[in-house]
Amino acid sequence: SAAILLIFMGAMGKSAQAPLHVWLPDAMEGPTPVSALIHAATMVAAGVFMMVRFFSAVGIETLDSIWGPDVIAWIGAITSLLAALMATQQDDIKKILAYSTLSQLGYMVMAVGLLDPEAGMFHLFTHAWFKALLFLGSGAVIFACHHEQNIWKMGGLKKTMPVTFLTFGIGTIALCGVPGTSGFFSKEHILESAAHSGQWALFGIAALVACLTTFYMFRLFFVAFLGNPRSDSAQHAKEVGPLMSAPLIALALMAIFSGYQFLGGNISPLYKPFEFHPDAPAFIASISAVVIGLFLAWKLYGNTEKDPLENRGVFKHFRNKFYIDEAYAKVVRYGQDTLAAFIHFFDELVINGFLVDGFSRAAGGFGRIFGRLQSGNLQGYAVLFGIGVLLVIYLTVFVS
Repeated sequence: SAAILLIFMGAMGKSAQAPLHVWLPDAMEGPTPVSALIHAATMVAAGVFMMVRFFSAVGIETLDSIWGPDVIAWIGAITSLLAALMATQQDDIKKILAYSTLSQLGYMVMAVGLLDPEAGMFHLFTHAWFKALLFLGSGAVIFACHHEQNIWKMGGLKKTMPVTFLTFGIGTIALCGVPGTSGFFSKEHILESAAHSGQWALFGIAALVACLTTFYMFRLFFVAFLGNPRSDSAQHAKEVGPLMSAPLIALALMAIFSGYQFLGGNISPLYKPFEFHPDAPAFIASISAVVIGLFLAWKLYGNTEKDPLENRGVFKHFRNKFYIDEAYAKVVRYGQDTLAAFIHFFDELVINGFLVDGFSRAAGGFGRIFGRLQSGNLQGYAVLFGIGVLLVIYLTVFVS
């Protein structure tokens, strides 16, 4: 268990699991195509992929007898829940998707901890398609709205950007796990793993996260695409050209069909194809999560000009990301600065002052002493020669 958890600590940082998650939302500041690649198939996916391969190599039978995987499953579940709650109150379109990535990575890690690495790999594979679609779709929206990223300054894009509206909608329902999409099959697989493990607390968290995912994604979708334009940039938005819309269409097709078995032979090294047999608790939870999340999103954001939950009660903590970033800035930065000051003092006094500078001064002093001996004076050399002879005689006669 200790060895597995130490290996998992590397995956925690790489795949942004709590509490090492604060860097990932900031990573979406770069160009949107780069964000699409990072959040879909590279970098953050590497930690989950490593754990999938590691668990598969060690063997499920071996891991079933130790407690380490349970810790991993709970870290994934907590990360997934925290990120989903944070996403419900973000206004930046890319930041919402970034916290969505955090939440889905937690889902995958939970599946690995539940000793079903194939479920985690399956969700990683399907998630790559619709998350890349959503990020590129958000890039198209930002481009059309003259680099505006606040969803409350958008609105009415359904009429002016029909292709983006349709493809972004497909990505949204795939991420939410609507039946028939790839996300439904992979998310259902993870819910089944939680149900079959008998860990009903984890199953409950997974179902709640599925509901929150539907809520915050349709919040984004309704606010950005429906209603009336809320700014001049949204008013004058136009559909992007074919060079930008073609990838959206291709990814939309994969967001729907990447979960079906006709792809199984091509990706069998990653996970084995399986037949889908709806499991009652998982199926009911999955469908209920979509219905409840969609209902709440429509009720609150179907036709509104401002966020009715902004800074109200517990929701302000969601908006402020539970103040985890501030805690890092104050507590961790203080400890980091204190440690850095001590290391600087130790480096200047001991490393540089005593070792580096001390040895160099000692070498310089000896050099000056021996330099004076090389005076070129014949009488001085004779005296040194005599002293050397006497020293040899003394050592030979008296010491030996």
